[in-house]
Amino acid sequence: MNWLKKVAELHEDYLRMVKSFGEEFLAEDIVQEMYIKLSKYADADKVLRKNGQINKSYIFLTLRCLYYDLQKERNKIEKVDIEEIKPIGVTYDYINEHEAYSAIIEKIEEETESWHWYDKMLYELYRDSGKSMRDISAETRISVSSIYQTIKYCKKQIKNKVGEDYEDYKNEEYELIK
Repeated sequence: MNWLKKVAELHEDYLRMVKSFGEEFLAEDIVQEMYIKLSKYADADKVLRKNGQINKSYIFLTLRCLYYDLQKERNKIEKVDIEEIKPIGVTYDYINEHEAYSAIIEKIEEETESWHWYDKMLYELYRDSGKSMRDISAETRISVSSIYQTIKYCKKQIKNKVGEDYEDYKNEEYELIK
């Protein structure tokens, strides 16, 4: 591969060749691809002449082929003006969704504030800790059935208070949530 070092001595000339094709931005990449291609597929007999000089026509053709390959890849990508897409796209209003979600959470908080301290404490413990009713029972020495009945009652109260709003939220009817 000693011949490849000799080829690399004219690197600036190769960049000028690629730029003469009209490619400014990726000229360096194309030249690097040329080195890779030469190292894989060419040998010294193709790249160097008998007198040891570089066969510039071979290099030129290799660079031109790589440039055309790049152009073919670019043409495969269909480009569309962003202004054409804007009217087609569905605009999604995250602000209304967030406000509706916040309203539901606020209603749940208001509801839990109106409960007896025992119901509130047990519900929040169950909701926030991620523990099972059996784990809570083991830690608090409250029976599992009592915990179950309390949580069931609390969920029913929340469903009565915000169930309809929650259905509106799921159906993305945020304007109905007040």
